[in-house]
Amino acid sequence: MQYYNVHSHVFTMDNAPRRFLHMYLPDAVANAIDTMTNTRPGALALAWLLSKLPGTAGKRYASFLKIGKSCGQLDVFEDLLKQYNDPDIKFVALSMFMEECGAGYSTSGFAGQIEELLQVKQQYPDRLLVFLGLDPRWDAKGKKLKDMVAGYFDTKLRINASRSVYPFVGLKLYPSTGFYIFDERLKETLEWAAENEVPVLSHCNYLGGIYNNDTRHLQSTLNFYDPYARKMYDQPVYQKESHFWKKIFGTNTANNNKISCSYFLEPASYKSMLHYFKYAFKKELKLCLAHYGGDQHILAAHGYPINERALYGVEKKNWCSQIQELMQEFSNLYTDISYAVHNTKVHAPVFDDLKNNMFTNRLLFGTDFFMTEQEIPEKDDYNKFKSDALAQPCGSGTAWDQMAGHNVEQFLHSKYYPGRVV
Repeated sequence: MQYYNVHSHVFTMDNAPRRFLHMYLPDAVANAIDTMTNTRPGALALAWLLSKLPGTAGKRYASFLKIGKSCGQLDVFEDLLKQYNDPDIKFVALSMFMEECGAGYSTSGFAGQIEELLQVKQQYPDRLLVFLGLDPRWDAKGKKLKDMVAGYFDTKLRINASRSVYPFVGLKLYPSTGFYIFDERLKETLEWAAENEVPVLSHCNYLGGIYNNDTRHLQSTLNFYDPYARKMYDQPVYQKESHFWKKIFGTNTANNNKISCSYFLEPASYKSMLHYFKYAFKKELKLCLAHYGGDQHILAAHGYPINERALYGVEKKNWCSQIQELMQEFSNLYTDISYAVHNTKVHAPVFDDLKNNMFTNRLLFGTDFFMTEQEIPEKDDYNKFKSDALAQPCGSGTAWDQMAGHNVEQFLHSKYYPGRVV
């Protein structure tokens, strides 16, 4: 059986916004790190120093920094490969459009990120499966965006004198960078994806990941016209909280921007679009809401006691539970356990859900490399989950066969990836 990691990243800091670190750290700290790591030797030196600090936090960040400051995406992908003992496992690399998240533009630009990633694909055509980042603020909209995306997919990549392959197998969306899934500029592209059974994977982790740090953009975009519902999405309110220490360190506004971006991500915001594809378009969009809402929401949905803070979003309801409810109505809706998988407490709840016929075929294995290097080394993340999953019977095989094999292949299947690279 073929196995997959359906959720990984190989972008470097050159592909991220120039002020990326400023979204998560006080300006003085971010500036210092940027200065120290603006060369490869500097990045390695700082990573070495961090790795020598007591405890695990410094070591984790050192690993994350070392990978993020790699020379290129080929280095990152090869770092990922060597952490797996399965020489045949395939990896989905999710390219990221991060040019419009209020942190400046990247050094490479999105086109440069894609061009470099396809060079990696040329070297590893059968093990690397690429998802094309999609954003309504990209170079085109409506039909022009659809035609541009279709052109990217249909223009085969030359591997050698005798072989060319489709370069992309799916689409990747990251709404918390400042847009809703129901944005009308995406509608025709998503219709194209549904017609061609192209899988779409969208970030859906509560308060986790990249967000939009442009306050003015958020305040003008949270209340947005939903063409599927034919009305304004009029309940979101920009969050204005005040935290003493965040104000002292100058991160209070960034925190308000981050929590306000929850509205773009909330599973409830997908309802009208999913309803349109099922009942009006008559062909469901094959969509994965990544991260299953996040590890804390997975645990809370299964009755584990956690210190869950106030919920942001229109429904103010557990995000894992929201995803499960959507999956019960929409048969082509999937979720993956990436990033959440580092928390070994979620393994048992996930295996319980796998026993539910409603979810058996739609729970996917992924790790979210290299983002999870902040939590745990990739090889440990992979080996621990695989060991636990192999011990769990599922159908005629195991939970590993189901989640890393059958389910992912079913999700990926289209003319661009009919179970093999073509």
